[in-house]
Amino acid sequence: MRTKITHLALLLALLSPGALRTARAQTVYVPAAVTGYTADVVAEGTATGGPGTVASQTTNTVDRGNSAVRWCFATTNYQNPAGQRPTRGLPQSGLITSISTPGLTYQMGPFNGNNSLRIDGASSGTLTLTNPQPCSEVMVLATEGNGSTVGKTFVVTFTDGTSQTFNNIVVPDWFGGTITPAIIVGSRVNRPDDVIDNPANDPRIYEVRLTLSVANYSRSVQSVSVTKTSTDPVLNVMGISLGSNCLGVPLGGTAIASATSVCPGQPVGLGLVGASNTGGITYQWQVSTDGGTTFANISGATTAIYTANPTVSTQYRAVVTCRLQSSNSTAVSVTVPPSVATVAYAPGPFCQGLATGPVQTALPTSFTPTGGTFTSTTGLVLNATTGAVNLTASTPGTYTVTYTIPNSCQAVGTTSITLVRTVAALAYPGSSFCRVGTTGAPTFSPQGGTFTSTAGLSLNPSTGAIDLGNSSAGNYTVTYTSSGACQATATASLTVKSDALPVFPNVLTPNGDTKNDELKLTISDVSGYHIRVFNRWGRKVYEGYDAAKGWKAEDNSAGMYYYQVEYADCAGRRQEYKSWVEVVK
Repeated sequence: MRTKITHLALLLALLSPGALRTARAQTVYVPAAVTGYTADVVAEGTATGGPGTVASQTTNTVDRGNSAVRWCFATTNYQNPAGQRPTRGLPQSGLITSISTPGLTYQMGPFNGNNSLRIDGASSGTLTLTNPQPCSEVMVLATEGNGSTVGKTFVVTFTDGTSQTFNNIVVPDWFGGTITPAIIVGSRVNRPDDVIDNPANDPRIYEVRLTLSVANYSRSVQSVSVTKTSTDPVLNVMGISLGSNCLGVPLGGTAIASATSVCPGQPVGLGLVGASNTGGITYQWQVSTDGGTTFANISGATTAIYTANPTVSTQYRAVVTCRLQSSNSTAVSVTVPPSVATVAYAPGPFCQGLATGPVQTALPTSFTPTGGTFTSTTGLVLNATTGAVNLTASTPGTYTVTYTIPNSCQAVGTTSITLVRTVAALAYPGSSFCRVGTTGAPTFSPQGGTFTSTAGLSLNPSTGAIDLGNSSAGNYTVTYTSSGACQATATASLTVKSDALPVFPNVLTPNGDTKNDELKLTISDVSGYHIRVFNRWGRKVYEGYDAAKGWKAEDNSAGMYYYQVEYADCAGRRQEYKSWVEVVK
């Protein structure tokens, strides 16, 4: 029986306690070693442990300040020339543990070298990771002196050359902030006069969270660039840490389906039970049609719940991925009965013979599966068992042939078949033409064909018109062949009569050598022929009415003779010739 498809069973399963069980994974942060720092803004203890000036321990200040007041950070072991130390400061190891984000640490740059990507004014800079690696978020340790609320542009670039841009990122000022920073340093030192200031809640260094898109989780971070367009704030970028909440192998779970047997193309709801479902999880459904030997990705099937439309028996599973680690779910099988029908005939159209000839048939080139029944639209004479088309008895036209398999899914295959019967016709205005002018245009059908003829006829192959003046006299057959897939031919017989002017010799030598032996008309297709020959005294010596015969002067003496020829040519025009001929013996 036909299976009624519903997602109710799937939804009930997905609402059960074990469905899509979350495998919680705490985000793990790894400090990244970088290059690209441009300034030393941290005063540290001297190598001997004695006092030192801020100017000797730094190259620049955190803020812009003025000639008298310009502040730097200091480590806990810094000692000014007066022997004073800050009450609090940056840890001597440079390892910062965030008070804002649990588990987040930063490793600052060396305090005896550059430790800040310092950008004063409208400019940009880049920190490059010495060990590129993938992550789900990039945490930037940064602060501003003379700060403002003008956003910065951060760009995370990956080793494959792609990047992700973060616009309007605000880095708070290092004094007087209202949000929780990564660290409250608790001291600052003045670079011009080495004075130590120990405010209770300042200065501050903040963390900037750059959350990567899921598509970039598998890409390794190469560098982090920052650009600012405002003049006033002095931006200090002092560390980078990479975070990922996908360090463990995710749970693949078990794939489930709303139905395990469907007709071809019917929807099947797919879901997962017991699979990981953290924020960094991605899904890719796969399909196998060879019993699970090989699986291939389904384009666009990247959600935990997916609707498939199988046409053959299929296995489905999901690849559950967290960062670079993946697990496959247990596959679920969906059975599709072999009920897809197909039918095909040779490419058409089929050319029909006339009904008076033998019966012509066209058989299908393929049909699957066997055991079905053939039907067609009206006008096609079709064998219901074999699919053979009786071309002779069918009516020309285009038909739909349907091949039906009698089962629960009502498998149906269809194809189109076209029958064409072409009958050509050709007729000229007459059957006999004088070799003058043209025959005129023939009537012919169907249009669009070509004309050919036996040799000697000057024929236009497109129109069928005959140039009689450039044709030779004779009997001809003109053939018209129609164009199209099913060609047909028609013929017409015609005669071209000669209209050439006669040529008479002016000397007769009746000696039997076949040269100038006879005074005779040299053209045919004449009527009313009459010839008379006179000697030089005007006495008629010969008269004839047969154009095939001439005067041979056999019984006449040598000398000058005169003749007169009259006839009607092939066009019915009356012709008359008068001339002389000399008989030589």
